[in-house]
Amino acid sequence: MQQVLFTIPVLKGVLDPNGLPVAGFGVMLFLAFTLGTYWGVRRGGAAGMTAAQIQDMFLWVVLGGLTGARLLYMYQFSNQFPDHSPWALFVAFFQIWRGGIVFYGSALGGAATYGLFYWFVLRRLRVNTWALADAVAPILALGLAIGRVGCYLNGCCWGQVAVEEVAPVPLGGAHFPLMPAHCRDQLVRDDHLQTSTGFALYPRERGAGADPRSRVLVVEPGSPAAEAGLKAGDRIVKVNGQPNGVILEVLGGNAEDVAGALAKHRGEVMPATDKRPPAAYFAEFEDYVQAVLAVPPAGVTYVPNDVLGELARDWPRGRHDLTLAVRRGTETVELAPFVPRSVGLYPTQLYETVSMVLLIGFLLTYHPFRRHDGQLMVLLMACYAVHRFVNESLRVEPTYALGLTLSQWVSVGILTAAVGMETYLWRTKPSRWKPEPLPPPEVPPAAPPGVVPT
Repeated sequence: MQQVLFTIPVLKGVLDPNGLPVAGFGVMLFLAFTLGTYWGVRRGGAAGMTAAQIQDMFLWVVLGGLTGARLLYMYQFSNQFPDHSPWALFVAFFQIWRGGIVFYGSALGGAATYGLFYWFVLRRLRVNTWALADAVAPILALGLAIGRVGCYLNGCCWGQVAVEEVAPVPLGGAHFPLMPAHCRDQLVRDDHLQTSTGFALYPRERGAGADPRSRVLVVEPGSPAAEAGLKAGDRIVKVNGQPNGVILEVLGGNAEDVAGALAKHRGEVMPATDKRPPAAYFAEFEDYVQAVLAVPPAGVTYVPNDVLGELARDWPRGRHDLTLAVRRGTETVELAPFVPRSVGLYPTQLYETVSMVLLIGFLLTYHPFRRHDGQLMVLLMACYAVHRFVNESLRVEPTYALGLTLSQWVSVGILTAAVGMETYLWRTKPSRWKPEPLPPPEVPPAAPPGVVPT
C-alpha cells in the first residue's frame, strides 16, 4: 500500500501541507490510459479508425467511465457522504483520492459515453462496431489489471480477513499500514478485530483537573507498538513530533463563540470540520485547565480529546508510521517510530490483476480463431462476470436480495447480456469457421470453327 508515491513541493497547504501529493492510484490510472491508448492506436486499424479517432474515443470513454464509477460509489456508499447539499456532493465527487470508485459504474459510464461517441462520430465514419469491440477487448482487460494495482496501492477494495495460520492464502495476506487504510473502520470499529495502533487506551479522563490525554491501558504482545517500547500506564505526551495537546470540542448552539473564548487562554481555535465540531487546542495541559476554569460550559457541552485522537479520526494520507513520546513515572521516553498494520486480508485487488493478465493472453490467442466479429468482447464480458462474482465472495460489501452484493448482481446481468449478445451475433454474422468455397475450375476457351486444338 502506497497511497502517496511522492509529493511535489508546490501549492503547499492547498491539498496537503507538504505540497501536491502524487497518488499511487492516480499514477496507475494514468498508466492504464496511456498504455491503453497506445495499444488502441495499434489495434484500431482493424476497425478502420485513424490514430486521432482512437485517441478521441479513449479520452471520452475514460472520462465517462470515471464519472460512472464515482457516481455509483457515491450511491452505493451514500452513508459516507452525510452532507447531501449539492455543493458538498459536487466537491466530494472530485475527491477520488479518498477512495471510491466502482468498476461496474465505470463500465456503465463508459458504455454510455461510447454510445454517444458512436452516434455523433463513428456512425458517420461507417466503422465496424463489432470489429472495434474485438480490438478493444484485451485493452479493457489491461486497464482492469493496471487499475487494480492502483486499488492495492490505495488500500481500497480489500478482501475479508484471511487466517493465514489455518490455510494458505494465495499471494499471501495483505497487511496494510492501518492508520491510513480504508479498512481501519471495518476492522476496528465494526468487527472489533484489532485496535488502530496495537494498543488500547483507558477511557478518557474527565472532570475538573483531570488529564484527558491518552493513557495506555494494554499493549498487544508482539505488536509493532510493543517492539517500539510502549508499555501499559504510559501517558502519551507527543505524537509525530508535536505535543499531544488537549483538543476541547464544543457542542451547542454558540459553539464557535465558546471555542473562541477558550482559545484566548493560551490556546488556538480549531474550526469545525465534517468530522469534528468547533474546538480549542491547548499544547500544555495546564493551559487547558485554566481555560476550563475561566470559561465554564454554559449552554454547551465540552468533549475533551487530544492530538492522537484527532489524528486517529482523520489520519494524513501517505503517512504510515507513528512516533510517540510518553511520560513514564517522572521521565519522558522517546519511542522508536513504528507502523501499525492490519490483520491479514485477502488481496482481492491482486487476484483481479492476475485474472485479467491471464484473460489478455487468452483473448489474444483466441483472436485468430474467433467465429465472428464481436466474439472477443463477448468472452471478455462472460469471463469477467464469472471472475468478479467469485472474487466478490472474498470481499466485504453490503448484500442485497439472495445475499448477493451489488457487484454480484451486476455480474449476473453482464453474463446474461453476454449470452444474449453471442446468440444474436451467432445468428446474424457470417462464420469464419466455414471453409471458403473453392473457385470454379477454369474452362479453356472454345477453339474457333475449323481450328483443331493442339
